[in-house]
Amino acid sequence: MRFQLSLRVDSQVFGNILPINYQYELSAWIYRIIAQGDRLYAEWLHQNGYSDEHRNFRLFVFSNIYSPGIMPKNDRLIFRSDKASFYLSLLPEKSTEAFVKGIFREQEFSLGDRVSKVRFTVQQVELIPSPDFTNSFVFKTLSPVVVSAGQENRLHSSYLSPDEDDYGQLIINNLKEKYRLFYQKPFEGDTGFKFELLSPFHSKLIRIKAGTKEETRVRGFVFTFRLEADRELLKVMYEAGLGEKNAQGFGCVGVN
Repeated sequence: MRFQLSLRVDSQVFGNILPINYQYELSAWIYRIIAQGDRLYAEWLHQNGYSDEHRNFRLFVFSNIYSPGIMPKNDRLIFRSDKASFYLSLLPEKSTEAFVKGIFREQEFSLGDRVSKVRFTVQQVELIPSPDFTNSFVFKTLSPVVVSAGQENRLHSSYLSPDEDDYGQLIINNLKEKYRLFYQKPFEGDTGFKFELLSPFHSKLIRIKAGTKEETRVRGFVFTFRLEADRELLKVMYEAGLGEKNAQGFGCVGVN
């Protein structure tokens, strides 16, 4: 289930300059708002998600923040408009339209650091109808996609670009795991797939918990692609994200 949150940029409070590494803060705010609506659900989502002894998926994803005329400058984003928005998608069935609209509407929040920050107000929460998925769609990334290989140690992850030979297989394996954990059964649909890169890709290095002792760096990629796969896996991808670290703001995709 996907929503568009329309925001007002309240630049008179702190200004109109946002650090480019805002994903962790936005993820934390989403958790806090869910906690206000249903604390037990939020604690379960944060601590467990859908998981087994090997993997843990928190089955929601959100896009970058978009705004008309937004301008990147060094490690900052400058808002030239008082309007902004981002998409929030949630796979768990409890995340109904009434639940999400009720807890997010008219919320105020700030993102930033000691150098600059921006205050936002949620003006509208709109349900976006899901596409009528067939087995082949063209998608574009709405936030960087993270796919890693090798060691899972976060300090030594090997982040793959979408032109790597095994990239398609890794994202399909990830989607089948999300399906299994959400539906509590193995994926038994069509396992055939075709991943096709349709555009140049651009690397994005994002700092998580920037400026703290816990800071880590994550590399993702933005691009346009075609994915032929079982429609159930395409739905999981659209609602829960592509690749890894979705609940931290990576891997949100839209239909191109």
